[in-house]
Amino acid sequence: MTKINSRAKGQSGEREVIHILREELGIEATRNLDQWRDGGSDILGLAGWAIEVKRAKTPLLKSWWEQTVRQAGTSKTPVLWYRLDRKHWRVVLPLHSITKDFGLRTELEWTVETTPEVFCALVREEISETTQWNSQTQ
Repeated sequence: MTKINSRAKGQSGEREVIHILREELGIEATRNLDQWRDGGSDILGLAGWAIEVKRAKTPLLKSWWEQTVRQAGTSKTPVLWYRLDRKHWRVVLPLHSITKDFGLRTELEWTVETTPEVFCALVREEISETTQWNSQTQ
């Protein structure tokens, strides 16, 4: 069995996530090719969201989530996509992304883990609400 380079595994994961986002949302998401030099999230093109992508054999959710929050800064909502070997993609996002009743807490204990399909449904809903609000204010 060939040992997989972790960097190549990460890049492959980013491409998989981009494919899902393009298929589900019809957006032109791209890999952040300057992330090693300038920092920032792994995926660009989804306004308001800072997407971090992880592929691994075993989960390191706490450290992954901490990195995701750091990369998001204060202007974007952190979202972690991860896939363990031979498993399906999972998405972790702050609870306040679903309901504003919980405030802007970003600790791992205040997150929700879901599927890519549910994440994309949330994004579509957010886009729909923004579009409706913009058309009403013009």
